[in-house]
Parts: sequence; structure tokens; C-alpha cells
Amino acid sequence: MTQNFVYVVETSKSFQDAVVAVRKAAEAQKWGILGDYDFSEILAAKGFPQTEQVKSLDICAPGHAHALMGAERLTGLFMPCSILIFTDKGKTKIAAMRPGAVMPQIFPQAVQQVGDLPQKIDAEIRAILDGAAR
Repeated sequence: MTQNFVYVVETSKSFQDAVVAVRKAAEAQKWGILGDYDFSEILAAKGFPQTEQVKSLDICAPGHAHALMGAERLTGLFMPCSILIFTDKGKTKIAAMRPGAVMPQIFPQAVQQVGDLPQKIDAEIRAILDGAAR
């Protein structure tokens, strides 16, 4: 079921190289980086040591955000878009939620107003992940 709502790629890059590659790929697609969270570090600091690395980068394309929030303010609950970079048994993976699959389910009236924008966002996020994985 999650494969319908999530796009995941595996890369031969190290975890840190993948983080840098996502940043570069997002900027190449004209998306801005709004913040990042190192979950493995945060959890370890709270007494939950991690055996794998997990980092989230929050990205945003302001024009897309403006259009979606103009159609429905509550779409802001899905913003910014999060890209998850993580290790899984020694392999580095990059994942993101698919707005083109999620938005029509939750905000059908907003999607009617913005047309194929969620699918366009999906394509841009897929390009970011694919570009970062290469």
C-alpha cells in the first residue's frame, strides 16, 4: 500500500554523499531547502541510540505552495515536502511522499482547482530523488 503513496530509491552513495546530492538535486529543480532534521542524532541524544542513520530535508517550491494553499489552506499541513535519507542494513535509500497520490485522496476539491499540479510536484520530486541517487 505504501508504494502507492511513497517513492523510494536506493543509491550506491554513502549516507552523507546522498544528503549532499539531495540538496544539489533539489536546488537544480528550483526547490529551496527550508531545514533538516537528523533523527538518528536527535533520538540518540534522548537516550535512544540508533544503529542506522536517518535525516529529513524539508524542501519547498514557493509557487506550488502558493497555488495549493490558495485552493485550500489545510494543504499547508503537508508542507514543506520532506525528503528522507536513511540507511537500511548498510544500504542508503532516499524517500518522499507522493503529493499526486496523497492530495487527491485528502483534498479532492483543492485538486480540482489546481488541476495537474500534484502530479507535476510528483514528477519534480521523483526527478530530485532520481538525480540524487545517480
